[in-house]
Amino acid sequence: MEKTEGGSNKLLWLMVGLVILSVSVASVAVYLVWESNENAPDEENKAAGERRSPIFVEIEPFTINMTDSRGASRLLYIGMTFKVGNEVTRDILEEHLPQVRSRLLMRLSDEPVDELTTTEGKRQLGDKLIAALQDPPLTEHQPELALEEVLFTEFIVQ
Repeated sequence: MEKTEGGSNKLLWLMVGLVILSVSVASVAVYLVWESNENAPDEENKAAGERRSPIFVEIEPFTINMTDSRGASRLLYIGMTFKVGNEVTRDILEEHLPQVRSRLLMRLSDEPVDELTTTEGKRQLGDKLIAALQDPPLTEHQPELALEEVLFTEFIVQ
């Protein structure tokens, strides 16, 4: 009988050990699944891409003397902000602000006043102003400027 008792004790300890091992493995598995579910929304947000703040360069408003199609003297008071695609473009525009303002002034003075009063005329003007800043470059070895949009913040024709 002693053999049976000794075998039963060993079997009992083996069973207790297996139960403890099973509970431990199950606990680790539950913990890992729980952690991965908690981090999943963060990973989805990173995968979708981080929201990028827009970069704007404000140009102080200025006034330009112009002539309309009848030869009458007119004034254009204009303020604008450029939406740019990167920090390099912002830095270049800010570093060369006197040049930027001069180019804008020269380009605006060539525009027919009658066309500037329409929405389409303003859209076309925005494209022309972007082109005026792109070519010729403002500085040597200048990368292409990432000018995305011209936003007119003030626009008065008298």
